[in-house]
Amino acid sequence: MASCIAVVAKENYPLYLKTAAGSQQILSNHNLKYWYIINSSLDVVEEKLRRTDNKDLYLGLLYLIDDYIIYGYVTNTKIKFFIVIESGSRQFHDTEIKIMFKKLHSGYVNVLCNPFYEIGNQITCRKFDEMVKSMLQKIYNSVMVSSQSAALASNVSNQSLVNVSNSQVAPEYTI
Repeated sequence: MASCIAVVAKENYPLYLKTAAGSQQILSNHNLKYWYIINSSLDVVEEKLRRTDNKDLYLGLLYLIDDYIIYGYVTNTKIKFFIVIESGSRQFHDTEIKIMFKKLHSGYVNVLCNPFYEIGNQITCRKFDEMVKSMLQKIYNSVMVSSQSAALASNVSNQSLVNVSNSQVAPEYTI
């Protein structure tokens, strides 16, 4: 399940942080754990930006910490996007993650186009928040479906093994 989606400014302070629990304050007690995870990933982002030629905005898998996988994306203006996913959940392909980041980047550009948004302030746009909530919900639903289908498949195979072991061998009849 995606635990968190965050937007970090060029100067490495949080512009937006949304968790699956949905806490409103960026630096609330619940969100501090996620901010710590993202903050520890900022060093990896800076290192990747120094080493690469920055043709691709998608940074890929950044960091594994505790039970979380952190993916990163950086814009041309050095705004950083992070998606934090629980490591025990369904594995996502890079193309799926890239699509999520492109959608997130597009939503951020829409926020910037708002004449009432002051660049550098926390993002409080309702449309952006709804878009991030829907992304978190879609990821959560796909994880739940994959875990339920895996549980169903293991349950069916266990039942078939029990049925085979308990069944009697039928006598053969010849005509």
